[in-house]
Amino acid sequence: MRNILITVAYDGTHFHGYQDQGPKKLRTVETLLKAALEKTVHHPVALQSAGRTDKGVHALGQKANFLSDTPIDLGNFPRVVNYHLPRDLSIVEAVEVPEDFHARYGAKKKHYKYRIYNSKHRNGMLDRYAVHAPFPLDVERMERALKQIEGFHDYSAFIGRYASPANPKRAIDEITVTRAGEIIEVDFFGKSFLKNQIRIIMGCAMEIGRGLMPEDQLLKATNTLDRKDLGPTAAANGLILMSIDYE
Repeated sequence: MRNILITVAYDGTHFHGYQDQGPKKLRTVETLLKAALEKTVHHPVALQSAGRTDKGVHALGQKANFLSDTPIDLGNFPRVVNYHLPRDLSIVEAVEVPEDFHARYGAKKKHYKYRIYNSKHRNGMLDRYAVHAPFPLDVERMERALKQIEGFHDYSAFIGRYASPANPKRAIDEITVTRAGEIIEVDFFGKSFLKNQIRIIMGCAMEIGRGLMPEDQLLKATNTLDRKDLGPTAAANGLILMSIDYE
């Protein structure tokens, strides 16, 4: 029996998030991925996923592992599975890992990217993969605000509706902000993130960039723990799970 780790990429536009929704029969990444794997290996699959992404969020480096006695060469495995998957979902790599490896519990660092298209007019080629901000944004001001919440904080104010984690405290290792022409990219690095945490951070960061909130507003919310101290939740289409590291 082999423990197989797969890297998964998907366009989240037409998915109701990553996690299987059971009786609701919604189109989710996990549902389609599990079905395709089972068609390929010809036995039930217990898929252990590194994390979940919300409705509309994309991924280039989602990870999941499962046990199988399939004789298929892993170098060819993605091509075989992808035959059973839609165009907006694919496996891009498959490798064998130790028997005790777990995609979720073994993760050491996750990298998320939030992309903003900062221009007066929207761009149809970018619409799925970047949030359109048709107003001026002060990138340096945003960066100063975001740097204030690096490190360990209580993110109770940054949790999505209906989520109730046992521990809302998290550490963000690093946040970087870069601008190339009309594209602004904000990269988040940390071991784990709460539901909607990055999107709520970015909603407030853009308000700060517009000059509608003070630079210390994000930091303030880590102290007051009040969701009302933050801006709107930023749209999902700008968020991409880039990679998950295990070392």
